[in-house]
Amino acid sequence: MDLHLKSLFVRYQDQFGCGPGLGPGSGTCLMKVDGIAPNFIRSIYKASAALYRTEPWKRLRPGHYFGIRVGKDSDWPAKKQPFPCVQFVGGDGGDIGFYMYRSENDAKKMTGSRETIRVPNVELLRVTYEVESLMFPSNRKMIKSLSLEVSGSDRFPVIDVARCTVAGDLQFRNPTLDELRFVYAFMKAVSMVHPLLQVDREGGSKYSTMVCFEPFIETVDVHWPPEVTKRGYDIVAVTVLHPPGQAYDEKSSSVSAGSTPTKYVEPPREDTFNDTIGFSSTGLRQCAMCEREVHGEQSICCGRCRAVVYCSSICQKQHWNDTHKSSCGLYKAMMEREEELTINIFLFPCSADQPCKWLESFDIHQKGMWRRKCNCYSHCPFGLLPVKGGLREQWGELDEFEYPHDSSFNNHIVSSPLLLSGWSEYYNLRSLPLSSPVADILSHPLTVYHILTTLNISSKNLILKGKEVIIHYLGPEGELDWMPAFAEVGHLLNGLGNVQIVMVGPEVPTNLSGTTSGIGSRVRVNLVRGVYQLEASYLPSPHVIIALNSRLENYSSWSGALDLIKSIGVPAFFTDQSEVSCVSAKQVLRNAGLHITHPVTPNPFRSPVNNLTPSSNLPSYSNGFVFGVNT
Repeated sequence: MDLHLKSLFVRYQDQFGCGPGLGPGSGTCLMKVDGIAPNFIRSIYKASAALYRTEPWKRLRPGHYFGIRVGKDSDWPAKKQPFPCVQFVGGDGGDIGFYMYRSENDAKKMTGSRETIRVPNVELLRVTYEVESLMFPSNRKMIKSLSLEVSGSDRFPVIDVARCTVAGDLQFRNPTLDELRFVYAFMKAVSMVHPLLQVDREGGSKYSTMVCFEPFIETVDVHWPPEVTKRGYDIVAVTVLHPPGQAYDEKSSSVSAGSTPTKYVEPPREDTFNDTIGFSSTGLRQCAMCEREVHGEQSICCGRCRAVVYCSSICQKQHWNDTHKSSCGLYKAMMEREEELTINIFLFPCSADQPCKWLESFDIHQKGMWRRKCNCYSHCPFGLLPVKGGLREQWGELDEFEYPHDSSFNNHIVSSPLLLSGWSEYYNLRSLPLSSPVADILSHPLTVYHILTTLNISSKNLILKGKEVIIHYLGPEGELDWMPAFAEVGHLLNGLGNVQIVMVGPEVPTNLSGTTSGIGSRVRVNLVRGVYQLEASYLPSPHVIIALNSRLENYSSWSGALDLIKSIGVPAFFTDQSEVSCVSAKQVLRNAGLHITHPVTPNPFRSPVNNLTPSSNLPSYSNGFVFGVNT
């Protein structure tokens, strides 16, 4: 009897809804929207399915409001964003979907503690995921005739615009084509950025059970499907904000429909010159203007942004007038993230403006794999450092408990990849002391693992099925001498799947090109000397392309590689050390016709060691930020 009642209740819940929501779907059908093309309907269902797979309802509740901006206000009817406030419903029971409101005020009016409140004369656009068997015949027919993609195992999105009457009833209409374009852009953008929300452990009421997130703003490029592209612009900048009311600067004169507006707003330009302040770092620095070396204690830096180093006030004034005035506001915003980017869990110094001294503090200078962390062995080609002894010697003769051993995780009996959120979990898993510096080298293999299992859905699915993932790894340098560290990728697979890493680059030694090495039982590395675009046709087809610390703006050879990445359409991920490098990298990608589909975000497995560049104080970490295209 209990089982029968449970089955009856589940069917009742599917059919009539419960919890936050407005109940069952309406009879609207996208085929009835004026001017809509079947291919655009397919694109909408594909985007809906991609969002469903990211499972935002695991963390998000109706009280988590999101702001959304798609392009410029002038791109839309009435010169304003159609539905700029969004909430996800169904995470704590009821109809799974999301509601889009005309304003945050409307959203708050309709959000109740248990049920969605029906407020008269408030119109909202809703997307609900419904079981096919309970849908109206017109929608079932559309799904079948267009072979539309399913969300999950048995659900499809139903999109309508609902309006509450004074009597408390609901009226429904089909969305317009422009409204559907807005929904499509939101689904594409939010599926990329909502996993980046960080929990604010000190925010919110102590009596509330709802998770509180830190304020968030991120802009990504979304490709319009060809059938709804307007005025020749095939991409649009989409900004997602939480909470919705954050500042947003729209410069209609300088931001095109295809460009990404910056979330940093430059301060007002001033004709007067700013005071300088001293910089207390020891070691040699380099003047950003004249490139003269100056001792750290004698250097000065910009008094507004604190980011740029000079040898004298004369050079600072000249640099301000020449170039720095226009970028000072951006640099100031980047410097304000300094504390956020610092990984505070470690018990060792995390600043290495003098690498040799930093290594000497651990007694690992000129030892094992650490020889690539300073310039003392720059005379030796990458991949050809003399190898002596075993794994302990490779880790610079650290104590036995201070480095990861070449062994599996025996305490994890279930065969599945280990999903890690950052260094704290990894160090705990490996029982490493937080005084161990190994994260500085492990940043490379763990960033690769993070991309495979967290950022790239296709490679994650292959691993979960126990299959092999092929990586084209571009431009290896120090990694060629850190192969023992890449064994961790295989151990973290925890008995499921395999990884083949094809490292391609001009720094691969001639005598190692064409060799294959097994690193543990689940990782195989092939080394190929040459330029990627010339060698790619001879390589196994990749599932993902990775380039760490890529410095896209520094090498002309990237042009051909990016053209190839664009043509084959394989997901490609890059890391770079600082935000300013990422800004340059985005421009290089745009020039190549590629657009950021995974936004520039801090990499949880960046090296904790801040590597100050000689002429800048901007936060800079090996693999500091990760971004992707074709994802």
